Amino acid sequence: MTKIKKLYKQLINTGIYQDNKIEHKRIRLLNAFCLTWFVFLIFFTAFDYFFAETLIEGLKVRFFSFITIVSIVFLQKHKKLLLARILFILVLIFVIFVFANFVESSILMENFYFLCPLIALVLIDNKWITLLIMVLCWGLYYIPFVITTGLYPEKTMNPILILSIFVASYVILNYSQSLNRKKEIELKKNKQDLEAAYKELELSKKNELAFLQLKSLKSQMNPHFIFNSLNSIQDLILQQNTDSSYDYVVLFSQLVRNTLNYSNKNFIAIDKELEFLEIYLQLEKLRFEDDFTYTIQHTNTEGLSVPSLIVQPFIENALIHGLLHKTGKKELVIDFTFTDHLLCTVTDNGIGRKEAKKIQERQGGHHESFALEAIQQRLEILKEQYGTVVGYHIQDLYDNKFAIGTKVEIRMPYKKKY
Repeated sequence: MTKIKKLYKQLINTGIYQDNKIEHKRIRLLNAFCLTWFVFLIFFTAFDYFFAETLIEGLKVRFFSFITIVSIVFLQKHKKLLLARILFILVLIFVIFVFANFVESSILMENFYFLCPLIALVLIDNKWITLLIMVLCWGLYYIPFVITTGLYPEKTMNPILILSIFVASYVILNYSQSLNRKKEIELKKNKQDLEAAYKELELSKKNELAFLQLKSLKSQMNPHFIFNSLNSIQDLILQQNTDSSYDYVVLFSQLVRNTLNYSNKNFIAIDKELEFLEIYLQLEKLRFEDDFTYTIQHTNTEGLSVPSLIVQPFIENALIHGLLHKTGKKELVIDFTFTDHLLCTVTDNGIGRKEAKKIQERQGGHHESFALEAIQQRLEILKEQYGTVVGYHIQDLYDNKFAIGTKVEIRMPYKKKY
């Protein structure tokens, strides 16, 4: 039974493709007509085998019908839908003509002509073709009456009356179809509007979730950053460096204020980001003293907005892991460059990651890079949210196999004012 159902579905869906969805109902309907026709052929062939006197003549008609069914299915499978439908209706008209005039001429088989224009209306959109089919059926209905005398009562075969019946049937079904088509178009439009609204709601939920995740990550980063800054102030006080401690507190208060202001914003103007980094590096310079120099440069970044507080953790990493343990001149370069994408490069001339790792292992402790982990999560969320290539890449710099620093390239999303 399962195999029969599977075979039935395959036959009914012959000619169904993704690029002809609007025709699916009519394709299945014509396949159903052909399948029903085929079943009747088998039934009548079996019936004739036992009861008919002229089996050969019946087999000829059934063979012709079988060839027609195969041809229609073949045309549907190869997307010749209009040709398949015209062939089906013309063969149907031919069968009615043969039965009405040569096989069963006495039982008013010609009344089946009324069905052909109606079937044509259901299967074919072209009005001229359906009108021609209606005129053809009317002619085939009426002409045998003119040729054959005494077959029908004269008053019942008035040509105007017959034509009026054909036209009335055609008009009623055509009007009904037009109403149904309008309703289908309206339902389709409503469905499209509903799908669009659903997608917009999903996107809104997704953006809201991403915003909440970013806000949560930044709220976790803020105390982490403040804790590190307070440690720096504590170091200065322990060194009894009063003037530097006072300057540090002033800059620190300004930095904290900016941090709190920017934490609630997804994007900030790049000028504000540069100002934030400038204050932060001034604070770090107080701690590192004259050995430390830094440069912040930017190219073609006017009118850009960037994700807030996203670069500072990379600078902090460069200072703690690369420059803190270096003797002599310590240099840091931050460069923002915009071409077809926004790239921030953080380059230091520190001891390199391998040496930094060795120092950490000797000291028996690790500087937990929570901020970088949070930044990685932020970048992943931003990538999903804006669909752009974002992320960062760390490169160790060498000169004759000797570590001369580290370079970090951060590719981030951006917004333009103009």
